[in-house]
Amino acid sequence: MTSTLEQRPLLIPVPDGAFGPTTRLRITWSIGVYTALWLVVLVVAGAATDDGWRAAALGLVWPGGGFVAGGSFVLAAVVLAIFVLGLVVWWFFGATIVPPLVLAGTAWWGAASADDLDHVGLALAIGPTLVVLGLLVHLARHRSQKRIGAELNRELATAGLVVGGAPDLDAGLPVAESSAEDLARLRFGLDLALQPVDEFTGFTHLDQYREAALRYQLNALSYGLSMAQFTRTPAFGGYLAEAQRNAIEKMLRRKAWAYWAHENAWGNLKWDPEPVENSENIMLTGFYGLQIGMYETLNDDRYSQPGSLAFRWNAKRTYDHSFGSLASSIHRNMNASEYTLFPCEPNWIYTVCNTFGINTLVSHDRLHGTTYAAEVQPTLQAAYDREFVRPDGKLLGVRAAHLGMTWNFWASPSVQTTTTYWMHAALPELSLRTWWLLKRGLEIRDGLLHLPKFATKNLDPGNYLMLRDTFGHVVTMMAAREIGDEEYAAAAQRTLDEREPIEDRDGVRRMQRSSGLANLYASLGRFGRENGLRDLVAHGTPAAWRTGPVLAECAYPDVLVAKAVTDGEALDLVLLPGAGPVRTDLAIERLVPGRDYQVTGAATNTVTADREGRAIVTVELGERLEVRVY
Repeated sequence: MTSTLEQRPLLIPVPDGAFGPTTRLRITWSIGVYTALWLVVLVVAGAATDDGWRAAALGLVWPGGGFVAGGSFVLAAVVLAIFVLGLVVWWFFGATIVPPLVLAGTAWWGAASADDLDHVGLALAIGPTLVVLGLLVHLARHRSQKRIGAELNRELATAGLVVGGAPDLDAGLPVAESSAEDLARLRFGLDLALQPVDEFTGFTHLDQYREAALRYQLNALSYGLSMAQFTRTPAFGGYLAEAQRNAIEKMLRRKAWAYWAHENAWGNLKWDPEPVENSENIMLTGFYGLQIGMYETLNDDRYSQPGSLAFRWNAKRTYDHSFGSLASSIHRNMNASEYTLFPCEPNWIYTVCNTFGINTLVSHDRLHGTTYAAEVQPTLQAAYDREFVRPDGKLLGVRAAHLGMTWNFWASPSVQTTTTYWMHAALPELSLRTWWLLKRGLEIRDGLLHLPKFATKNLDPGNYLMLRDTFGHVVTMMAAREIGDEEYAAAAQRTLDEREPIEDRDGVRRMQRSSGLANLYASLGRFGRENGLRDLVAHGTPAAWRTGPVLAECAYPDVLVAKAVTDGEALDLVLLPGAGPVRTDLAIERLVPGRDYQVTGAATNTVTADREGRAIVTVELGERLEVRVY
């Protein structure tokens, strides 16, 4: 059961100006630097006698400026397109050096082609004109968003949104039974994780810099397995815990984290592969830290031991870390950042990435008694409200730390919904309000969910294909179920189950036309429940789960565990066959040494725990089987 806090309106913050305080400073600085450069170019354009130098200078103040001055407007348009592509590369890979290199290269090209610069004034005017136009457009949109926000706040004042309190762990937490379909979907993740740690068969291999990277697949894989353990089988370790460990240890393989050395080089002009002790890279420390926090909450603390996470670069260089050093890095970087949120790749701050960071801190504080989250949470909440929430309540997905700029298209419903899910554990008020806003764009017709139209509606970030809106339904299922809006969660799951073609290989089921990432997140949504993430991250497990008997070992895939729960004294199991009828052994641990136990549903009626509190129970498994050890 969950207690509730005093109800109060969760209103959209009313901004003091057109930009948040830190963003205003960054943008003012950026405009100041550009103005200084423009004045230098103005002097050069007026004083230089060589057209090449004048064209080069004009090309630095605006992409294609030298060509515009010479009347080559088609080439100027080509240069502008190349520069825009350079901006995309900068954003996609964190390659800060690309836009300056493109600008310098095209300026040199313009200088080499300079002839009869008859339009110098036009070339000089384009840059400032576009800056002013950009500011005017922002101000107009800002005023419109403020009007929308005021209207929404009048509704929010009476919406009755309530932030739940901590669950009563002494009364226990809900544990459901997985269906055969649930277990078939879970097996997709289990098979990926249970292969040898050095093997990555079945994973998507496209790039290691964006959403299709191996690390994000491993994160999602581990989260889904942890959630399944938490909500269905908290008294089962065995191959489920082994699979989580494998996902954690696969992250230590160089192919999963070597991207940072490259991004650090072309983004910060610094060669240092160290993935944790730096001022950025929350896309590793935050995402990975949460994996470990979930695992440790449910299993053991092996990854909190010093040096337990060894990032081996080569035979001579290894970076030794632990859960504690990941959390310490996040805490340090949040305290040092003007935004409190800090970048994933060089320069780019993502709101969703920082939710993983604060979740890591919350988990670490609960497990190890630190106060990391408590120290940064107030400033983090304020930073989201002031710098990353639009006046109409929408979350901004990304912002450039140095320049203050943002990509408005990176505020799609899928980005909003994903962030809503992950921020519920540590920032529940913002999560609830964002979900309330998102739900206004959703529609249920004939029991199926229909998503709002958006440019990136059909994007699957796990393979970058724009073919289906499956990922949007997946993250909607996740968020709705976590918030407790089961009507929308069930509609999203029903839509996926009825619409998506399924690949079935020997009892392992996945959505055939979707990426591995989408399938793994679907597992997380399928096994979620109301406050599932929040309870797992912020509150942990009942004492009985940590001390009572557990199913420690059973054969996979012979035995599929649909439910495993303990009240501290007895162990209750529901088992399904995964590969046909079988006679097999179950290893039970955390029994009282020397004590006799009654068993129902097994081949024998009693067992005696050995001196280590362990016993073997044999079962005949041909269909759904309930086993009780007490």
